[in-house]
Amino acid sequence: MKINKILNNNLVLSRNDKNEEIIVKGLGIGFHAKRGDTIDETLIEKIFYPENHQNSVQIQQYLLSIPEEYLDFVQKYVDQIRKDEPDLHLNNSIYLSLSDHLMGTVDRFRKGISLKNVLLLDIQQLYKKEYEYGLHMIREISQAFQVDLPVDEAGFIALHFVNAEEGQQNNDSYQIAMIVNQVQEIVKNYFSEITFNESSLYYQRFLTHLKYFAQRYLHKELQYDEDENLFQLVQEQCREAYGCVKLIYLMMEEKYHYALSKEEMTYLSIHIQTNVDKSRAAAKKAEK
Repeated sequence: MKINKILNNNLVLSRNDKNEEIIVKGLGIGFHAKRGDTIDETLIEKIFYPENHQNSVQIQQYLLSIPEEYLDFVQKYVDQIRKDEPDLHLNNSIYLSLSDHLMGTVDRFRKGISLKNVLLLDIQQLYKKEYEYGLHMIREISQAFQVDLPVDEAGFIALHFVNAEEGQQNNDSYQIAMIVNQVQEIVKNYFSEITFNESSLYYQRFLTHLKYFAQRYLHKELQYDEDENLFQLVQEQCREAYGCVKLIYLMMEEKYHYALSKEEMTYLSIHIQTNVDKSRAAAKKAEK
C-alpha cells in the first residue's frame, strides 16, 4: 500500500488491492512521510473502509477531531473484546462512535455534568452481555482518565456495542429499549398491587417477546396469520391481561401510529397473564 495523502502523523489515506480508498491509522505512520511512499505495515494499527467518498470524509473528520488518547483507549478495549469473544462480530463503526462518546463523556464529567440514563434497567435486562462490557469499560475509563463514572454510563456504552453488532440496524437499540420501557410501565401501573419478579424465567420471556416485537415493528416485519378462535379464547381466559393490552394498543396507536394485530394482542395477553398469576402465587406462598 502506498500513501495517497497524509492527514496527520498518525493517519494517512491509501487504497487497497481493490483500488478502494482506505484510511490507515498507526503511531507515526505519516511522520516524515510523503505521498507515494510505501506504508510501513508494521505501524498499522487499524484500517477503516469507507462506504463511499462522503463516508470517507466523515470518518476523516471524526478521526481528526477526536484526541488520540480516546481513539487509542477505545481501540485497545474493543480489540481485546474481539479477541476474547471471537463469535462477536462488531462493525468498525464502534471505534469512531465510542471514541466520540468517550470524549464527550469525559468532558462532561470534568465539568460536573452527569446525565441520567432513564432506560438503564431495560438495558440491563435486554442487553446483559453488552452491559457487562459497559461496566468493565467505565472501570477502565476511571483509571485511565481519572473520572468516576456512574453505572448510567455503562448503559450508554452498552448501546454502542448493540448498535455495532453486525445485523443490527443503527440506533435500533435505543428505540427498542424505549418501546419495551413504555409497555412495562403500562403493565406495572395497571397491576400496581403486584410486584413482578423481573429476574424470573417468565418475566424474561415476556421481555424477550417485547424486544423482538419492537425489532419487527421497527423493521416493518409485523406480518401475522390471524387466529380468531384463539383471540376469543384468550379474551375470555386472560380478562385482566387483555384489559391491560388494550392500553398498550392505545399507546402504540398514539405514539407510533401502529395498530396491534389480534395475534400480537393474544401473545401479549398470555405473557402478561402468566406473570400476573405467577407473581400472585409467589406472594401467597410468601405469606404462609
